[in-house]
Amino acid sequence: MKLDYDYIVIGSGFGGSVMTCRLVEKGYKVCLLERGRQWKMHEFPRRPHEVRKNMFWDPQDKRFGLMEFRDTPDSDAMTLTASGLGGGSLIYANVLYRMPPEFFRGWPGGLSREKMDRYYDKVLHMMEAKPYPFETQPYYKNTPKTALFKKVAEEMPMHPEAKTRHKFTLPPLAVRFEGDFPGHQSRNMHGALQSRCNKCGDCDIGCNIHAKNSLDLNYIFRARTLKNVPQPADVRTHAEVIRIEHREDHYAVTYVIPEFPLQENVFTAKNVILSAGSLGSTSLLLKMKKHGHLPRLNEWLGKKWSGNGDFISWIFNTKPNVDATNGPVITGSIEYSFRDYQDGYPHGMYLQEAGYPLGFAWFLSGRIPQLAGIAGFAKLAGHQIKKYLFKILKIKGHDQINIGDEFAKIIDRAEFTKRCLILLGMGRDKPDGEVQLREDDQAIIRWKIDQSQEHFERLREEMKKIAEMVDGVYVENPLTHLNKVISVHPLGGCPMGDSRETGFVSPRGEVYGYPGLFVVDGSILPTSTGTNPSLTIAAVAEYIAEQIPSKVETTHKIKEETPA
Repeated sequence: MKLDYDYIVIGSGFGGSVMTCRLVEKGYKVCLLERGRQWKMHEFPRRPHEVRKNMFWDPQDKRFGLMEFRDTPDSDAMTLTASGLGGGSLIYANVLYRMPPEFFRGWPGGLSREKMDRYYDKVLHMMEAKPYPFETQPYYKNTPKTALFKKVAEEMPMHPEAKTRHKFTLPPLAVRFEGDFPGHQSRNMHGALQSRCNKCGDCDIGCNIHAKNSLDLNYIFRARTLKNVPQPADVRTHAEVIRIEHREDHYAVTYVIPEFPLQENVFTAKNVILSAGSLGSTSLLLKMKKHGHLPRLNEWLGKKWSGNGDFISWIFNTKPNVDATNGPVITGSIEYSFRDYQDGYPHGMYLQEAGYPLGFAWFLSGRIPQLAGIAGFAKLAGHQIKKYLFKILKIKGHDQINIGDEFAKIIDRAEFTKRCLILLGMGRDKPDGEVQLREDDQAIIRWKIDQSQEHFERLREEMKKIAEMVDGVYVENPLTHLNKVISVHPLGGCPMGDSRETGFVSPRGEVYGYPGLFVVDGSILPTSTGTNPSLTIAAVAEYIAEQIPSKVETTHKIKEETPA
């Protein structure tokens, strides 16, 4: 039987994009399926009607947008995931962090920081990541939130349970800072057109000038444009996979166009790589097991889920000017190394300042009444009435002719947004959650905060300490007190193990019991990463891709080639 492809890759995030690129380089015929659309320059939603229509993914309500929020009363976590070519790279905060060596303790296959460093380097090179040039370029030096966070980190006392003193760093960011002026367009090393970052703060809602080095502009772009390969990647968007079936010596993958779910399409391949993320990959495989399409999937499916210790808080009315709309979402980080949990599980955590889009600041300004603005509006209105009466009564006066100052006074001074610091925390929580299916096949997360309480208490302590230092009002996510977390870094569900008795996939990502079926994304990580997980997910994908033998002999030449 002639198969359609050598490999079908499902999902285009940090696992799927890497696998697609490297398999094409190795000479395989590859099809990449992504449920969302491709977001080109200036196509991310910004106008109110565009945001209502295209920002959110909710097929039940006929919305097929950029991001999906999932939450139910019976789930212990609210999650945020992406939809679009490039996966989570479209809406994450650009941070590419290496896991500390001690966090690899207990990982299968002998995976260690020493072993992974080479793959970390490959990802950072491909994504052209570099630290925020706060200390080297005048334009980026003018970022108040970075300066404040650095100052706070340097002056803050050491936590009594820390092994070493915390430190401020400028982690590598997948953002383009090259160019002569903000917005200056040039081509990256792969040939894709990008712009120089203009500090607009839109990183988490899609960068409309393509200053963000998202995966569609590097790994996927390369896979689609490489020369001297048997066939570039066949990339298909608007393709949501609903079924994976094992048929003798190959697999059949069924997908639908989300807008037209009754029309099914089937492709066949010798191998399938599932890279739909922690929730996407796990829930799809749970359905395949439940409905008998992949009945031999083992009992580890759904296990070892983690929210990566995600925690958010706000500090309002800070004494210094924060100006959070100025700069990429995250520029700096405070790294902590703590004593282990009582059971020996290594603990560490990270605090990062967060910005938000300029448009959101205008939204808040319209929602939050400002007395000065109201008074300014009343004064302007009174002034106009006075002029009208003078005209009717033919009274000559010497009123101000240029009234621009009066209009300026009715505009919000943005004191609220200028003095609002958002803190993002993450770290080593316990991977003891489970993804399950409800009767209606919707995925829910069972996870209890109890075993990770120590992590969240340490985060709270440090965040409150920062609030005191900036004379602000500390407000944290109230859901945490209800034992519920908001996770933007969901991990686990298809954990790696050295055998089927200890994991769902092997250290090379292959599903136990199904040769040729792989899972390569955040779901296979056996523990939380503590750091922002994107770089580790991509590096693990690089490691797995390297284990797959080449189909052509000219691989080394293909790897060195850069598309025009």
